[in-house]
Amino acid sequence: MISRAALLALVLVGCADHADSNDDADHRIETTVSDDFESGNRGVVQKIGDSQWVLALRDDNANADLPDSWRTWWYARFDHVRVGEPFTVTVGNNTWPYYYVPVYSYDQKTWLRFDESEVTQAADNSITVTTQFAHSTVWLARFYPYTFTDLNAYLATLDSPFVSRATVGTSQLGRPMDVLTITDTSVPDAGKQRIWLHGRSHPAETGSSFVLEGLIGLLLGDSADAASLRTHFVFSVLPMHNIDGVVIGNYRTTPASENLESMWFRDPADPSQLTDAAPHEVHVLRDAIAATLTGPDAIPVSVALNLHSSNSEPDTGAFFFPHFGAASSGYTQDEAQLYTEQTAFADDVEALYSGKVEPRTEGGPSFVNNNFPESWWWVNGGPDVMAMTIETVYGRAGFAPRWVTPDDMRGLGRSIGLAILRYHGLPVATSATARTRAAVERGTLRYPALYPPAMEQEIKGSASGR
Repeated sequence: MISRAALLALVLVGCADHADSNDDADHRIETTVSDDFESGNRGVVQKIGDSQWVLALRDDNANADLPDSWRTWWYARFDHVRVGEPFTVTVGNNTWPYYYVPVYSYDQKTWLRFDESEVTQAADNSITVTTQFAHSTVWLARFYPYTFTDLNAYLATLDSPFVSRATVGTSQLGRPMDVLTITDTSVPDAGKQRIWLHGRSHPAETGSSFVLEGLIGLLLGDSADAASLRTHFVFSVLPMHNIDGVVIGNYRTTPASENLESMWFRDPADPSQLTDAAPHEVHVLRDAIAATLTGPDAIPVSVALNLHSSNSEPDTGAFFFPHFGAASSGYTQDEAQLYTEQTAFADDVEALYSGKVEPRTEGGPSFVNNNFPESWWWVNGGPDVMAMTIETVYGRAGFAPRWVTPDDMRGLGRSIGLAILRYHGLPVATSATARTRAAVERGTLRYPALYPPAMEQEIKGSASGR
C-alpha cells in the first residue's frame, strides 16, 4: 500500500511535468517577461497577447542623454510560455539598420541560434522572432551572454602551474578586478616580453570573453606553440574591465554612464598618469599596467590588445583598428612603423584564422588626440608597443551561411596567440587553416558609410567621453 507521502510526491512530480505541457491548466497561467537576473536588460514591454510581445531597447541606466547608437543589448526571460504553439517577440527602437539573428536558451547554459527563417526585419529596423518553444521557460538575448558569474566559473577551471590570478582593484560597486598572469615561471623573465590584453570595457560586447577563452586555452595547452609562448612571453590579461556594467545589463557604460573606452584622460604634466576625471576602473587598469612597467623585474611590453565586439552588417568579418598609415602617405618614421607592425600582425591573424578578417585601411592620426587606451600607449610607448583594438562581430563573420558561434571566436583567440609568435619572428608549429571568404566585400555592403573602420568614433567612443 502506497503511503500518503509517496502519493503526494507522485502528485507533485506529475504537476511539475504537467506545467511544462500544452494543456488547459497551462493556458490559464499568463506568460510573463523579466530581466531581474545578471546581465538582464529589457526596456518597455508591450503585451499584445500571451504569445505575442514587443520589447523596446533600454538606454544604459535609463539615461536618455546617451547616444541612440549605444542602445542595442537586450536579454530577457519568458515564463509560462505555451509550449508547441507559435510565439512572437518583436524587438523595437533599433538604431542600427543591420539584420541579425538572436539566441535562446532553456537553462542559460546551452545557447542556440534561431533559424533565419524564424527572424524577419521590418522597415523600422525592428527584429521579429516567430517560433515554437519546447519548454515553458526560455531566455532570449541579442547575442550569446557572458556574465561575471560565467567568467568566475571559467577561471575556476584553470588548474595550471603556468597561470596565477591576482586582484588589482575593485569596481565602483566593490567587485574584484582580477588580472591573470600566464608564463613559464621556470624560465627567467629576463629576455621575455610582456603582452597586455583587456576586454569588456563595453559590457555587452561578449565576443571578447570568448576570444580570451580561446587564447588562454592555447597558452595553457600542451602544444609546442603553447610552450614557446610561455617561454618567450609573460601574458597579463584583465578579462572583464567593466564588471558592474556587465552585472546590471548595460551595453556600453558603467552604472555612472561612463564609457571606459574613451575616458583615459591623460595628465598634461605627466601623460603616464591619468586625471581625476578618468573613471575608477580606468585608473585600476592603468595602475596595473604601470606596476608591470617599473621596478627591477619589469620587462618591456611589445603588444597591447584591446578586445571589443561591433555591430555590423551580417557578412562583415572581424576587424582591426590600425592607426596612422604608410610613409608614402606622409606619416613620420615612427607613425609608419606602428602602422606597418599593426597591419603585419593583422595579416598574420588572418592567415591563421578560419573566419573572415576585414582588409586593413589607414587609420589616420585622430586617435592621438583622443583618450583611448591606444592613445595612452602611443604617448607612453610610441611604436615600441603595438597597441591596437580588435573587434569580433555578431553576424555570419565569414562563416556563411551559418552565423558565428562562441567556438568561432575562441578560434580567433587561438589565432591571435599564434600570430604573436609570428609577429616576434618565432616559428609556428600549428598549420595555418585555409581562410573562408564571404562573397560580400566592403564595396558591395548595403551600408558602406557604416562600415566599421569608418565609424571609429561611433564604435570606440567619442571625444567627449560620454
